[in-house]
Amino acid sequence: NGAGKTTTIRLIFGLTHPTAGHAQILGHHIPGDRKEALRHMGGFVDDPTFYGNMTARRNLRLLGGMNGEVSEERITEVLEAVGLSERGRSKVGGYSHGMRQRLGIALALIHKPELIILDEPTSGLDPQGMKDVRELIRELGRQGTTVFLSSHLLHEVELVCNRAAIMRKGHMIAQGPVAKLRPTNGSVKILTGDQGRALEVLRGLVDPTAIREDDGYLVVEAGDGIVPEMVRRLVAEQIDVKAIVPALEQSLEDMFLELTSREDMEDEA
Repeated sequence: NGAGKTTTIRLIFGLTHPTAGHAQILGHHIPGDRKEALRHMGGFVDDPTFYGNMTARRNLRLLGGMNGEVSEERITEVLEAVGLSERGRSKVGGYSHGMRQRLGIALALIHKPELIILDEPTSGLDPQGMKDVRELIRELGRQGTTVFLSSHLLHEVELVCNRAAIMRKGHMIAQGPVAKLRPTNGSVKILTGDQGRALEVLRGLVDPTAIREDDGYLVVEAGDGIVPEMVRRLVAEQIDVKAIVPALEQSLEDMFLELTSREDMEDEA
């Protein structure tokens, strides 16, 4: 929170002007060429806002019509896509927060934009609603639509995004493919018949600081290439090797905490 995610989205939509520089969307500079850029974009920033005394269908017809004609067929399509087809004729004033979020996504989709920007799209949704939105975002990606997603739920980012950027205090401190932002840490967990002796053997093979104990296992931070040699050494010392399993992959949340804590230490220095 407070890293600058929503501010960045406001800059992209042209709702906030930068003190320097510009955003570029599909070849169009913002704020200079904002009107043309918006023709290729859909989405919302903060919480989507609608007329509470109007039905969902009428809101989509009115608000969507500001950027071009909207057919009743298209309104039906987007309501079905976000799971609101049965509530399309209900007044939005009676909608829950989660339903308004879904309607915001429906409005973002109304003109089939090339780029959709969603600011915390699963906020206020129940678990099934969150799952539905994730599946919708993945389907949009498969159809060739680019989805720019802002979220502080890093597990959600891992599930739906192929690229991510991490922000801290208004600066982007890391960006790239999600798989590279949460690399495998190269650790293995070892269980033997004599963990004390195994520890002494392994300390002679790798840096002692790369070995720690965790729930009865010895966790060794070492590349895959050294695992066969560890097994050979342990067997040569007549130590029964009961199990060698990969340690869990580092999550995007782990990487985020590592990066931000590193930045905090640098600030203090």
